[in-house]
Amino acid sequence: MTPKQQKFCDEYIKTGNATQSAINAGYSQKTAKSIGAENLTKPDLKKYIDSKLKDISNNAIATAEETLGILTKIVRGEHT
Repeated sequence: MTPKQQKFCDEYIKTGNATQSAINAGYSQKTAKSIGAENLTKPDLKKYIDSKLKDISNNAIATAEETLGILTKIVRGEHT
């Protein structure tokens, strides 16, 4: 993955917009739409994006174990 492609991926993760992400990564405005769409079909770029989105999702949502732990502390009066 080139530095420009990585920048595209990082921008896409932030915005969800392939065209704007291509522009922000330094691609030409004239070709941004097609480059953005093309980049999303490249297996290594898609894998990177999917991996990062999964990491973000995993960190954003409490697991069942975490939730039960907090609820248990609340029931026991250990947490307010």
